[in-house]
Amino acid sequence: MRESLIGIHIIVKDEAEMLPQCLESIQGADEIIVIDTGSTDSSSVLAESYGAKVMNMSWQDSFSYPRNEALRHANTDWILYLDADERLVSGLDTVRELLQTTNAEAFTVLIDNKLGPNPEDRLRHRALRIFRNGQGYQFSGRIHEDIGQSIVNKCGSSFIIDSPIQIDHYGYLPQILSQKNKVVRNEKLLKKELAEQPNHPFYLYNMGITYCQAGHLKEAKAYMNKALIHTPDVAPYRATLIRDLSKIMLELQEVQQAETLLRKELITYPDYSDLSYLLGESLKIQGLLEASLEAYQRAAEHHNDGYVMEVGINSYRSFNKMAETALLLGHLEDAARWFHKALLVHNTYVPALHGIAEAFQQLKVPDKEISMLLQDIVQPQGSDDYAILTEALYNIGAFQEVVESILETQRTEPRLLFRYAKALIQRGNYSDADQILSRYANIPESDDVERLFFLRSICQWQLAGHLNEDFVADLPDNIRGPLSDLNRWLTDETQSTEEPVKDRHLSECVQKLIRECVSLQCLETASRLAALKPEYLVLYAKELYYLGKTLQSADLLLDIFHQNRYDEEVMFMIGELLFDKGHYMQAAEIFETSIDNGDENPRTRTGAALCYLYLAAENLNEAIAREPDAQTLTIDLKKIDDTIRLLNRTSWHTKWVGYKRRIHDEETSHLLVHDR
Repeated sequence: MRESLIGIHIIVKDEAEMLPQCLESIQGADEIIVIDTGSTDSSSVLAESYGAKVMNMSWQDSFSYPRNEALRHANTDWILYLDADERLVSGLDTVRELLQTTNAEAFTVLIDNKLGPNPEDRLRHRALRIFRNGQGYQFSGRIHEDIGQSIVNKCGSSFIIDSPIQIDHYGYLPQILSQKNKVVRNEKLLKKELAEQPNHPFYLYNMGITYCQAGHLKEAKAYMNKALIHTPDVAPYRATLIRDLSKIMLELQEVQQAETLLRKELITYPDYSDLSYLLGESLKIQGLLEASLEAYQRAAEHHNDGYVMEVGINSYRSFNKMAETALLLGHLEDAARWFHKALLVHNTYVPALHGIAEAFQQLKVPDKEISMLLQDIVQPQGSDDYAILTEALYNIGAFQEVVESILETQRTEPRLLFRYAKALIQRGNYSDADQILSRYANIPESDDVERLFFLRSICQWQLAGHLNEDFVADLPDNIRGPLSDLNRWLTDETQSTEEPVKDRHLSECVQKLIRECVSLQCLETASRLAALKPEYLVLYAKELYYLGKTLQSADLLLDIFHQNRYDEEVMFMIGELLFDKGHYMQAAEIFETSIDNGDENPRTRTGAALCYLYLAAENLNEAIAREPDAQTLTIDLKKIDDTIRLLNRTSWHTKWVGYKRRIHDEETSHLLVHDR
């Protein structure tokens, strides 16, 4: 039997950067046809160097035109079409084997869309990419061109078969979307389609996606709602439309609407893991933790690759969410087990590594044993693995374990160098940290250079109260000025009346230094920097609060409030402090004042509602004490208690984890007796 000939068709326009990896992945194809729609770079020359037949045509605001032009010149039995930002993973030998004995007319393939730098930043979906040539099939549509309908019209859908062939797609990476200006291009083409077909559901849906990519969520939701009205129940993209619409609703904090939509659609798509996962998210936001746990469990049960799916939703992502939910419920051992199950699937999944470290620390497992556990899970090989491992240890405050985990040979890598130095600083070893950092002054990235000298400055201010003269002399030009000025103001014994820090760049440096100082618990230096200007004192108070130093920040926040220098963030912190002290009436007044001033944060409204509920519960308890047989009052009290319990399970209150939780727990014991 003659071996089937395979042709590869690609459209390009200024794709010289991405095209080589695409062409490398299809070496050995019987024919490569590249349609160039107006490149000004070396795309055509590159394609020809790989043996491609290159044809030039002007761009007609339609992807179907060049696809169909390629079909006119095709001489192979089968065609696999790609984009220049894609790569065939499976290899042509696998494709040949698939096509050798088949009655199918076309095959779908699995496409992994890369969305970011991490292994889990991927969206997987199926798409028809392989089809028989010479059957009269034609592409249609200006954008997201489709040949499937042409095949269905001639042969029916039963001749289209799913295949295991895999393709990687890089075009959705943020830098490529921005570089290629794809959002603007897509919007233009979709508007042309919708001008001709205003209610076409597929184009309405894709316009929604385009607006979502541009960050215009309300407009995206409007297009997707309209698309849903016109989308037939059998449309292959309908389930994905539900998924994307639900995600937008959650982003817009329309949580109950998302829950209603998802519950309804899960009847139609019970095996769509992403929908169960999103239902879990909507329930978790509402504080319905047991119900959200069940939804995540259902998400992990299904493995249907016919849906568009975020990689890991039906495994480690859902296991991790189950663990996080168990942690919120106080089920620490269950949480640790679920985190571990997630890590068995993806051993460097950062949320699960942080989660399991937090769970074991709350279970009073010594930091040394936690470090050994994480080492065993990650099995670190390169710098990326060590960066992930030591970040998890650092976040729980296992600073000595961080120091012991990073070898001297690894400290040339900026992430590990900074983590090592910061762990030393957290342990109060300022001299050692400064000395270590002084050996690595030739870091290539400008941001890293600035950070290196900022960390060294913090070490020296903590140690001696001033910067070393030789150190100042060796500072890069763009940093020497700001740090010299700061050093002069911090050590000015005459207390000059000159207002410091008028320069914008210098002001930005001060704010970065205050944030870094507080996170490193170098509070002496942070407070000195904060004293330079009232606005820095506000920043300092906030950073103290987020560090867990709620007692230390309380007096500062109240002073800021009484001096009318507060913002919504300060108001919320004060309201939260009063709430935690049980001063519900005063807390409610703070929350209400913030709302009246335009605060639209749902957390503020939840805080206010809880204050009134606690006050109502207090009044009911007093009434029941006077009339113990009043059944109605008892029923009302139970309803209020249930609502309080539910709202307290939402994410309205500031949460501290890791070493910040340790700091906060210690502060809280003092806060109970601190009153002002």
